[in-house]
Amino acid sequence: MHISTTEASRESHGLELVGARALREWITGEQVQYSRVFLVENGATAETVAEVACEDDAVLLHAQSGPYEGPADVARYSGALSEIGDELFFGERGVELQDYVTAAYVQIIGPTTVGFFDETSWQSFLDDADLARRTGVFPSSLIDPRVLLANRRPLAAPGELATPSAIRVGSDGLVSVGMQGEVIGDVDELKTVIESCLPRAVALGGSAPSRELIEDLTVRGWIGRYLNATDLIKMLSLENGVTKISGFGWSLIDDDRADAEPLSSDPLLLETTDGFVLADTTTLRRQLLSPVTAKVVAATQTSSAPEVAVERLARECGLSESHASTLCRDAATALNIHFGTQVDASRPATSGGGR
Repeated sequence: MHISTTEASRESHGLELVGARALREWITGEQVQYSRVFLVENGATAETVAEVACEDDAVLLHAQSGPYEGPADVARYSGALSEIGDELFFGERGVELQDYVTAAYVQIIGPTTVGFFDETSWQSFLDDADLARRTGVFPSSLIDPRVLLANRRPLAAPGELATPSAIRVGSDGLVSVGMQGEVIGDVDELKTVIESCLPRAVALGGSAPSRELIEDLTVRGWIGRYLNATDLIKMLSLENGVTKISGFGWSLIDDDRADAEPLSSDPLLLETTDGFVLADTTTLRRQLLSPVTAKVVAATQTSSAPEVAVERLARECGLSESHASTLCRDAATALNIHFGTQVDASRPATSGGGR
């Protein structure tokens, strides 16, 4: 059967899109379209992967790998993504790998993924996050739309137990988690190891000891929200350090009574030149709020329970508690916001640095 140049081009483009989507999920550890993504390095056997990959999985095979017969979506790549400076391509679409620290000093000229290759890199990430928490100024590399941070999901939930969703099958036969994660077995026991529940922090294995990683992130329960804030800055092209984002250098209600961190999945409250805005990085929904409604959002998200939010809102706005209770209830329903997660009394919640 003859296939026209146009048809071949469309097929090639479709495979590139499959590869790009699957690679993004493999890099970030965030499952959107696929349950699992396997990256099979050049020289590794694809047969064992074909035996375990399912219809809702994706397999990224090196261009020089042998034939693949299995139900998963397949895309072939060239290059590699293991060491700093590596580049991986689907056709003409490529992504480069850089260390987190290096990315702040090199010229980003195309799609780039950044990861943590040693403890210095890891500490730099934590220091940058702490600085953004205090001042509202975010690291330039994380708000560049061409940059993708590796292991997003493990960073937001390091201690959560889960079966691996991003799996690397190495040319040496070893199986590891994600781009830089720990080795969890070898290809001969692939079916068993990918069904084992492991802390998500194993995907960060090369940065620092797993227990230290989990501790570093646990005391910063706001890291997931910090990463969502960097997405929001990219999404809306916000001016770094100028637009106010609640919980990062700014709090609308600065009453020292906040006892909770907002849920990572909750929309973010901003103060812009147009007024107060509630923005959701998942649904891409944005809503302009009145000053009173903005305070309702702020009180709700940074309070662990309805009675805490109601008392704070009534005090802040000079309202009766019954009126404040109605506002909180209505806002939760209409705006899809939630009460926050209570924090240790020794650690202040949403340290925004004042108004």
